[in-house]
Amino acid sequence: MTEKQIAEEIENYYKKRTDGLAFETIVASGENTSKPHAVPTERKIQEKDIITIDMGCKVNGYASDMTRTFFVGEVPEEVRPIYDLVLKNQIQTGEQYKDGASTRNLAKMVESDFKLYGYNLVHSLGHGVGMEIHEAPYISYNSDTQLRENMVVTNEPGIYIPGKFGVRIEDTVQVTKFGCINLTKSGKNYIII
Repeated sequence: MTEKQIAEEIENYYKKRTDGLAFETIVASGENTSKPHAVPTERKIQEKDIITIDMGCKVNGYASDMTRTFFVGEVPEEVRPIYDLVLKNQIQTGEQYKDGASTRNLAKMVESDFKLYGYNLVHSLGHGVGMEIHEAPYISYNSDTQLRENMVVTNEPGIYIPGKFGVRIEDTVQVTKFGCINLTKSGKNYIII
């Protein structure tokens, strides 16, 4: 299948079972995963590919947002440490998403850890999700807001190696006084297809 065909399958599934799409589905494979906002192409999925899928639908007027990185056949050795670093930060950040947390400090925490390994946080760590797919607050070092109880936001660290590959793991979460509730129920360990 091509990236476009996979995106169409996902979108058709949502159109039949939900109130429609929250945004255009992103399906990127191979070197296209190095583009955070890739647009599906006619590129066919190949053995040992990485596939990034960013998708969301609307239900009762509210949007959802989730990204997973998949592996065809096996996880390439050069990708393992990067995937593990992204997952570690996604989990640690989720523990810090709580009432009163600074959006700037959350992003700086991830950026600092990525820099220890020679990588950068090239896009925001997250954003609010509600009636629109991108709402305030924006979780980045360009925004200094505080998370508040019951906000619904994304937690989506990613590392992108230009022209090679990228890894992003994204959940939608609800902020509480002491942490967050993960509203995304999909597994995050290596997903091999």
